[in-house]
Amino acid sequence: MIYKWRNIVIMIILLAASPGHAQDKLPPKEVEWHAYTQLRLATDFDSYNNFSVRRLKFWLKSAPGFSKHWSFKAQAIFMSIQKEKFFLQDVYGEYRWKNSSIRFGQFIPQYSLQRFQPDYLIPSSERARAVTLLIPNGTAGVRDIGVQYNLKAAKDKLQFNLGLFNGYGIKEYRFNNSGYLLTQNLSYRIPLKKSSLKFGYSVMYRKAGNMAFHGILPDTVSYSGDDFRFNFYSIFTSKMVDVQAEYLQTILDTTTASGYYVLATVKFNPKNHAYLLYDNYTSSYGSHENTPWYIAGYNYFFKSYKIMLTLETGFQKYRGSWENKTVLQFQLFFH
Repeated sequence: MIYKWRNIVIMIILLAASPGHAQDKLPPKEVEWHAYTQLRLATDFDSYNNFSVRRLKFWLKSAPGFSKHWSFKAQAIFMSIQKEKFFLQDVYGEYRWKNSSIRFGQFIPQYSLQRFQPDYLIPSSERARAVTLLIPNGTAGVRDIGVQYNLKAAKDKLQFNLGLFNGYGIKEYRFNNSGYLLTQNLSYRIPLKKSSLKFGYSVMYRKAGNMAFHGILPDTVSYSGDDFRFNFYSIFTSKMVDVQAEYLQTILDTTTASGYYVLATVKFNPKNHAYLLYDNYTSSYGSHENTPWYIAGYNYFFKSYKIMLTLETGFQKYRGSWENKTVLQFQLFFH
């Protein structure tokens, strides 16, 4: 335990001593850093009670003073579920010109709407199960190593992405990889009076070799073959109400899996938000996941999202009886 917290303190000191502070006297800054934590209590008021560090995340990235064309990001995370170890997530560089860019390294392939909404801004305590399980590397570290072309056009209302990756995630490294992953994403945002509407789709194809797909196939099964996935999404945002929905599907040679969610947020005022979430997921092999969750929650913002308290409760009917999970979570930014 002492060793674990010593590492955390050392990481914070190193970040505090990074060029992000040193550049304060030499604007514009070249490098900036950020860090936050989410501390959580989860319970079913019966057999399950658990405190955890849901996230303790640090990242360094280039600031406007770094370069006109080049940028970078490096990000690490600590979670109780990762057995008290830091986990390297993002390490990538990017070259920009006009309205295009090329990103290369280890990062999340552009796929899905909710996956690219930051953890600290998502109203609910977790992303929908379909997003967690059905994005390209949802249970394989989320990220992959490769290259991606990005385009923003029509005054940033149109976004297009095309990527090529190893295809097996980042929880292992294969010297003799025979597979690959292709992804493509397209979205368009329509500005409205004091609101906006965005919609889009993502598609991917993977030549998979000995891949484990938790939640799609049994954990004891390794899959080799074609892996095709797609999703459609939309989001409406306004001063008072946000509503978003997303559908995702995976088609393998041996099975299919799909899911969708609808998330509605009511913003009573800047400090008080409430939300409702319907979360549905189905895999043809059958599992505990195959019944919907009905979730309601409340967010109180002490200092915008940088100091926030979340109270959430959800219900799922399984084998004729209702199961409950309640979460109390505190979010705090260090920088």
